[in-house]
Amino acid sequence: MPLTEAKIEAKVIELVNLPTLPGILKKISKMTENRESNAADVAEIISADQVLSAKVLRLVNSPVYGFPGRISSITHAVVLLGFNVVKGMVLGTAVFNSIGSHGQGLWEHSLGCAILSRRIAKEIDLHDVEEVMIAGLLHDLGKVVLSYLFPKDYERAVAMAQMRHCHISETEREELGVDHPRVSRWLADEWHFPDRLSEPLIYHHMPERARRSQEVTDVVHIADILTRGMGYGYPGDSTMPLLDHESFHRLGLSFDQIDRILADAEMEFLAGADVFAMGA
Repeated sequence: MPLTEAKIEAKVIELVNLPTLPGILKKISKMTENRESNAADVAEIISADQVLSAKVLRLVNSPVYGFPGRISSITHAVVLLGFNVVKGMVLGTAVFNSIGSHGQGLWEHSLGCAILSRRIAKEIDLHDVEEVMIAGLLHDLGKVVLSYLFPKDYERAVAMAQMRHCHISETEREELGVDHPRVSRWLADEWHFPDRLSEPLIYHHMPERARRSQEVTDVVHIADILTRGMGYGYPGDSTMPLLDHESFHRLGLSFDQIDRILADAEMEFLAGADVFAMGA
């Protein structure tokens, strides 16, 4: 039977609710939405999973963050990173590891976008830079899910994008009837992401459409383009998306700042590639 948007949405929703994704994800997701929960509550759930605990501690102690002193407590890590960062990191890494392990190029692209998003956010003194980093990490999550659910269709979309030298979103719509930002919207709704995470996922190619988190969406938009320019990973096509000049001007970045961001990101990418390594 031919695919329809309704059928694809149903499969996406079914996927994110399946037990194939660790049950701990649902517990953390619900807890981070509960205003009465505290860092110790979330830390207790994470601590029950040795692999997840190791990931959180590796991340918070990595050169990517640069926190002074060694952090050995999960509770301390949750306090430093924040609920939304921990939730996004757990969901993102679990999805990539559980259903997207074949997409190493996409993972590296996402990591590069995460590091550049954080570096840009720091450069312009944006609040909650770690949360901005997670928005960059998750920005192409819709691609991971589409490639997992419909591998043959998605392979054709990638091959067609390469042959025609066009953006993957165009061939996603032709082959599947939806593109990855649309799928990201469904994921963000299902996981109750805050605006600072959901809008960059949905609008990173069209930042002018963001309404509640314009700055973060602008950051991820620019970071995605810079990541492609730096050649980090493979996002499914080899084109350079159109730069939204208004988005660039809103951030107020100079070319000297861009040069500094790219130089710092290069070192962080090499360090972060090990910290965020799939399956690590």
